[in-house]
Amino acid sequence: MRFKKNKEKELEGNLLIEGLEISGNFYDKNENRILTLLLKGIIVYLVTAGMLGGTITATGTEFNQIVFNVVVFLLSMIISLIYYNKKSENIGDIAYLFMIIFFGVAFGTYINSGFYAWMNDVIGAAGAYFNLPDIGGYVQAVRNTRLAVTFASCYLGAVCVILVNMSIVKRMMYGDLILNAMIVLFLPVYMELEPNYVYNVMLICGIVMSVIWKIGGRYEKTDNNSVYVRNKKEITYTYCFKGHVFAFAQIISAVLIILLAIYIILPKDTFELLKGKSENKQITDDIVETFITSGFAGFFNRYENVGGMSSGRLGGVNSVRLDYETDLVITYAPYNLDPVYLRTFIGGDYHPYQNFWSIANPVMLNRNEYEKLKQEYDSGNPYSTKCVMDIDNEAGDNGEYALYYSDKENILNVGRSASRTFYPANEQIGPYLSGEQMTKEEREYWLSVPNDNVPSIINTIQKLGITNDMDEMEIAECIRKYYYDNIPYTLRPGSTPIRRDFINYFLDTNKKGYCVHFASAAVLIFRYMGIPARYVEGYAVDYNEITNGKAMEELNKEDYLKGFSELPNVPVVTINVTDASAHAWVEIYTDDYGWISVELTPPSSDIENDSSTLWDRFLRLLSPQNISDDETDESKSNNIDTAKIRRNLIILISLIFITAVAWQIYMIAAWYVRYNKADTNTKLIILYHQFIKRASKKKDLSNAHNYRDQINELAKDDSDNEKLIIILEKAGFSNRQISAAEFEYGKNRLKEIKRGIKR
Repeated sequence: MRFKKNKEKELEGNLLIEGLEISGNFYDKNENRILTLLLKGIIVYLVTAGMLGGTITATGTEFNQIVFNVVVFLLSMIISLIYYNKKSENIGDIAYLFMIIFFGVAFGTYINSGFYAWMNDVIGAAGAYFNLPDIGGYVQAVRNTRLAVTFASCYLGAVCVILVNMSIVKRMMYGDLILNAMIVLFLPVYMELEPNYVYNVMLICGIVMSVIWKIGGRYEKTDNNSVYVRNKKEITYTYCFKGHVFAFAQIISAVLIILLAIYIILPKDTFELLKGKSENKQITDDIVETFITSGFAGFFNRYENVGGMSSGRLGGVNSVRLDYETDLVITYAPYNLDPVYLRTFIGGDYHPYQNFWSIANPVMLNRNEYEKLKQEYDSGNPYSTKCVMDIDNEAGDNGEYALYYSDKENILNVGRSASRTFYPANEQIGPYLSGEQMTKEEREYWLSVPNDNVPSIINTIQKLGITNDMDEMEIAECIRKYYYDNIPYTLRPGSTPIRRDFINYFLDTNKKGYCVHFASAAVLIFRYMGIPARYVEGYAVDYNEITNGKAMEELNKEDYLKGFSELPNVPVVTINVTDASAHAWVEIYTDDYGWISVELTPPSSDIENDSSTLWDRFLRLLSPQNISDDETDESKSNNIDTAKIRRNLIILISLIFITAVAWQIYMIAAWYVRYNKADTNTKLIILYHQFIKRASKKKDLSNAHNYRDQINELAKDDSDNEKLIIILEKAGFSNRQISAAEFEYGKNRLKEIKRGIKR
């Protein structure tokens, strides 16, 4: 009974004006619904096969493409025809669902094996793109990979046609299609794997056709075969098989012409030589690589940290998030251009797989560099210096904030201040620890390397080119150069996967990181080479930050610095130290100078600090000055005229822009021509249609189907409405012309209502 009532309601007439109504019989004109549904099925096929076929072929996975396309095509037709009426839709959906379940159970082994085979190809492509070693894969139960992938592709196609059909048949939601295609094709396309050209054309044609149908409004599924469908807002001319076929032909032709034009202007071989790597894409490489190697768990920080530092805990930071708020305020007189190091943590033993440095044994920290340097100053060494630094701990962690080289310091808690006296070391002072040696126990402690890390350390040392006759500084230079050339610095390294060792994973697999990665690995390399080394965390204040500090002219410099200074004219300064200065570094021990800091972390890439906008980068792409000398030489060696290609790109973009502007001008001009050639009645109706189109964006007119209802809805309780309605009804439905005065009144009255809506 419910369906019957709805049907009777749909066949009711539409009241236009008093005495004039569109009869319910007007909706009796029918179109061949099956043909229209089959056309929608073709869109389902194009989009589904384009997505899946493009994704599978992009990875080079072998499968029977003929069988895949035939199956997806037939299923697309079937799933579209199911929507012929409500009865077929209800029964067909259930039957199709049971078919999916049946084949999933019956051929599950083949489907799983085929999916695993494709995933193995994706993993292999990811390893090649990100330069990763073997990162594992899935075991296939079916050895015939081609057969298994064919089963899997057909089954995935059967599932996808349901999702695509839901977007196509009823509402033509092309936005959902584009989103689905982006999700499915993301990984292969991101890794610069090229889908088969035919599948690209299929996908583009299917999506463009859905866009055209959506814009034209001739897409809604109805419960009968009527050509004319009345919804809440309007009467729609829905089905037109011949028009849809003609649109298909136009779209396919247009897509092929555009792709051909692109290929002519920028051939594939030329594009491969010139494309380089997008700066925006480089920024996201870390994120994608983290997902491939660590899954979603790699995107979360597993513990709190300050600038990536967490008192020796390692591997739980996916990305370093800086707040740039002041942690410390230091006041001192700069004496050279070296960074100022403030130690908060010294690591002793490294614990593999647990991924942390234990706090160094205090007994092993008793060195006397401070006393020796103080003796040099007190004895009048002309290159010795005595310094004082005031430290205010505003928001930093509780810690010593020890300086090189100061006496034993107490813990500086948050909200407290302290004054540190220290005696900086420099080469001109001479070997102030000459003749002193570490004890056997101390040396063994600072040379310990866990057995679990030895294979990775040996493998890395072989790559470094280190030899046994090298001294500490030569080994440090080898490490620094290897890091700089092979392991990029990033604030987004991804968390270390569970049950993986932090240092091994960094050196062998991930091969990117920030200071804690570089320092931790270097400590074990030094130790394995027989050089006592330790891992240190704290703050490193670079001289560039010091120059941005506030000069404290009112303070007496002699209260903060006495003796030798490489910067005699620099005043006392105050610097706000943020978490951006949080840092990890290496200390190595030498018999002549004791513990000295070694900086091995490579500089951050320009990409991470690039603040240029997308528009700036686009302009650089088109600018001839963007060509580097290397690029120019390479282009010449390959006989490529890069200037000509850029010129062609500019011409193509200009043509597209000019065409878009010309089309808008044409539409406006066509409207004015049509308006000027029209009689008075038609002119007023044209203005009214333009008015009501804009007004419907401001107010809901879904229940207003004629002039009277629409005007009364837009200008409620207005006494002038009746006169305007009579004029509109006369212009729209009478064979008599309205007068010039009536036309002017109607036009001006519409403007008044429009202004009222805006207010």
